[in-house]
Amino acid sequence: MPREQLAGRIQHTLVGQGITERAVRLHIQETLTHGFDAAVVPAAWVAVARDELRGTSARIGSIVDYPHGSSTTAGRRAEAASLVDEGVDELDATVNIGYLLSGRVTEFAADLKAVVDAASPIGVKVMLELPLLDRRQREQAVQAAIDAGAAFVKPASRGAVGIADPATIAYLRRAVPASIGVKASGGVKTIEQVRALLAAGADLIGTSSGVSIVTGGGLAKGSLYSY
Repeated sequence: MPREQLAGRIQHTLVGQGITERAVRLHIQETLTHGFDAAVVPAAWVAVARDELRGTSARIGSIVDYPHGSSTTAGRRAEAASLVDEGVDELDATVNIGYLLSGRVTEFAADLKAVVDAASPIGVKVMLELPLLDRRQREQAVQAAIDAGAAFVKPASRGAVGIADPATIAYLRRAVPASIGVKASGGVKTIEQVRALLAAGADLIGTSSGVSIVTGGGLAKGSLYSY
């Protein structure tokens, strides 16, 4: 796929500390200029992003309980519902991976379903943090996402948890029904990575380095271990 055609498979993501209104509006303009699949912004800036997108058909997304997924289920459910009320078209969500690592499979699954249900009718892309899990836990995480009604599954929330790799994407594509999408994110900084992840079965790519990837110019944002 030519470089300029990759933008339609990339969700242009803005995460981090100290993000300003100016940065959000610039991020939206980059999304429109390059034709990215969606612009993903921090929860507090969804209304500003929606204002900047007024009169366009571009989509706006945000992330629930980023980056650690350790809020209460009630808090996570409330955040998801609030973001839907703010007007998001896309939602990604962390999972409470501590539940699964503690053997609390029922609580893990219930928390995940509560978030997905709270976001309805907006579909949720679930960050499963697979690099932190053993084989059995991976299977439990994927099954919980399927049972919860997740729209997409993702291998990890960010590069600090695990760099997106073709083998993990291929695993997810085999593990979920065709009705569930696969999104790759975590340390995606180069066009070679994007092409390899798409070839492995990813439907979408999440990255903060979309502009440098599709233009071939400038420095990729963040380090390999960032989003």
